[in-house]
Amino acid sequence: QSCRKAGAAWRQLIGRRQASLEAARPRVVAMYERIEAGSLAGGDKEGALLAQTCAAFFLLLEGRDAHPLAHATAYLPAACPLGGGGGGEAGGEGGVAALEPALPSLEPSLLRDARLPYLSLYKSKAALWGGYLLAQWGVARALSLDETATMAQEAANLRDAHAWSIPTSAALAAMCRHSPLVELAAGNGLWAKALLERGADVLAFDTEAWQLSFAAGGGAAGGGEGTAAGEGAPFTEGEALMGAREACVEHGGPEAAAAHPDRALVLMWPDYGGRGSYGLACLRAYRGDRLLLVGEWRGATFGRRSESGESFSAEFQREVEAGFVREELHRLPTWPGSLDHVAVWRRRRA
Repeated sequence: QSCRKAGAAWRQLIGRRQASLEAARPRVVAMYERIEAGSLAGGDKEGALLAQTCAAFFLLLEGRDAHPLAHATAYLPAACPLGGGGGGEAGGEGGVAALEPALPSLEPSLLRDARLPYLSLYKSKAALWGGYLLAQWGVARALSLDETATMAQEAANLRDAHAWSIPTSAALAAMCRHSPLVELAAGNGLWAKALLERGADVLAFDTEAWQLSFAAGGGAAGGGEGTAAGEGAPFTEGEALMGAREACVEHGGPEAAAAHPDRALVLMWPDYGGRGSYGLACLRAYRGDRLLLVGEWRGATFGRRSESGESFSAEFQREVEAGFVREELHRLPTWPGSLDHVAVWRRRRA
């Protein structure tokens, strides 16, 4: 509020305090050690508080603290200082309609499952970052812009190395109920392997290298968002994707969707940055009745790159909404700036 009264961005005011923060470094470290000692023996709530503290500081730095969905990052809403009504009660920016059914609340219990290494890694990183940023703010009323940039880059690197969304036991159980499954754009197979370990019947496919034909404006699927083929593409033609894969991931693209209409189709972040036509190609090839979509959606995103989110293109979302009915929503923990969930869709029948 003080930033708005001063007519300055919060990030600008924080930037002016970098020298005083550096001078207070020893006290910041001591404060962090006290925070860490207090949380080590804690349970779900302590970890959830630090995770939502981390998310809150990043939203403040991005100027999204008053976003209608800022409160949706909270595991414990009573301890969240941000605006918004929580859940899916308000839509994104630009007049985008709210998600229906409403985005469920985050629960501290989502962070509990030692059998999911990626979830445990997220929990430890979010606690480390949240605790350290809280120490900086508590001592110097400032945040290190260099260190928050490093945290954001590390989060991006972890997503590239593991998966774009973080699995939970609840989400995996919900997906298992719709087995058999066929997953396209399966990445390194982290989710597919976790589903198999829980008894699901899963076929997972992906291509080893980036195909420029599926970039924004690419013509392979007849999609595109009005840009030239390859413009703004996150990779170059033939560039390797996602590193080493699990043995359960086979080579295959959208054509695999056509070959398995008897299975529910799983898609997770198929369109980088919310642009491209890979997801649309999979959707148009699929003749089955059930979609399991993992990532962001319009009405449930902070709109950092687009009001449709960063997981599925706008055209893909329009075609899904026209041809399917959303029946289930399951929240996921997310790296700062995202609002991931698992949505289950059923095809409309005449």
